[in-house]
Amino acid sequence: MPPISTGGVRRFSRTITFHLVLVAFAAVLGTWGAGWVMEELLVRQALDLEAEYFWKQRQENPQFPLPDTRNLTAYFHDDPKIPEELRNLGPGFHDLKGHHHSYNALVSERQSDRLILIFEGEQVRALSLWFGLVPLALVLIFVYASLFLVYRFYRSSVSPVARLADQVESLKLESSQSPDFDVSDLPQGTDREIVVLGDALKHLLQRVSDFVAREREFTRDVSHELRSPLTVMRVACDLVLKDDALAERVRKPVTKIQRAAVQMTNLVEAFLLLAREPDRNIEASMVCVNDLLAEEVDRASILLEDRSVTVKTDFFNRLLVRAPERVVSVVLNNLLRNACTYTDEGSVMVSIQGTEVTITDTGIGMSKQDQDLAFHVFSRGSQARPGGHGVGLNIVGKISDRFGWPVTLRSAPGEGTTALVAFPDAVTEDL
Repeated sequence: MPPISTGGVRRFSRTITFHLVLVAFAAVLGTWGAGWVMEELLVRQALDLEAEYFWKQRQENPQFPLPDTRNLTAYFHDDPKIPEELRNLGPGFHDLKGHHHSYNALVSERQSDRLILIFEGEQVRALSLWFGLVPLALVLIFVYASLFLVYRFYRSSVSPVARLADQVESLKLESSQSPDFDVSDLPQGTDREIVVLGDALKHLLQRVSDFVAREREFTRDVSHELRSPLTVMRVACDLVLKDDALAERVRKPVTKIQRAAVQMTNLVEAFLLLAREPDRNIEASMVCVNDLLAEEVDRASILLEDRSVTVKTDFFNRLLVRAPERVVSVVLNNLLRNACTYTDEGSVMVSIQGTEVTITDTGIGMSKQDQDLAFHVFSRGSQARPGGHGVGLNIVGKISDRFGWPVTLRSAPGEGTTALVAFPDAVTEDL
């Protein structure tokens, strides 16, 4: 499943914030650029033109006065009133700083005369402020207000969808109670499409809830109906086997019937437990996995009567699990039965070490594709043996998911299979 991204409103908020920062940065950069253009280009061009104009007028009229305005002052280099910092300036433009202000200077030469033009830069900065920053600030305020209105409109449009998403996320479908999904409190003015979506989700949720309830009820009823004839079979087998005069050729098939009835009863009990709602407590007790494995090994010996296969056990410790005994028995029985069914010669090793049960066989093994489909319902693999229906490992997988007992299969064609069941919450004891 791909990672889930953040909500649409939050993502849109980040986009708006990014654009605001970008606009502000562009505005500051543009203002600085405009000031630089005014100061570095326009002022210099104005001083240069002013100097050219003065020299031209001076050539025609030697008495033409020096420029002297509020922002522009001119000196000749031999003028005694010239400020000291201007006396040694070379030809060209100069940016100078005074005690309280800055100004621009142009030194222009004609023959033996040198003209020094001074332009007050503070006036340029004031013009840049009033004719640059103030209009820009008004534009920014307009842009920010527009973006804020867009954000409010977007949020009001998306908030019903976000509310629906929150309600869907908070649903507890595994609960036995009917999920509470109310779409009647959507805000006024919600788009028709969103209202239709909410009603459709509510209808779909109700259908799913009814379907799950019917499935559980059906599984429970069928399991109860199956348990009655199985009980009759077990009781009848017990009565027949108590007859000491029963011939051996009859006793053996009756014993098989009895053991099959016990296994089927355990399976029915497991179905009943799986049919219960997950939020209902299931009666459980401390079950000794060692004892259950010993019983299952004894039952599995019937499957190996005509084959040269031995079942070995290797218990390093006692393993106690708090769970329904028949559920644990179903898991172990299915895994051990598969190992015995698909092993024609060699051995089946059943071991307990720590909180893990391992069943290893020397059978025909499984391909990678068969392993991937092993826990799917009605999946029997490419080398399935007659007699099965492909539901055993599917039941094991469901029980594993329900009780938190991870089941792992490791196999290769022709090299046997290893099934490992972990009981994370189990208790271990020394033998």
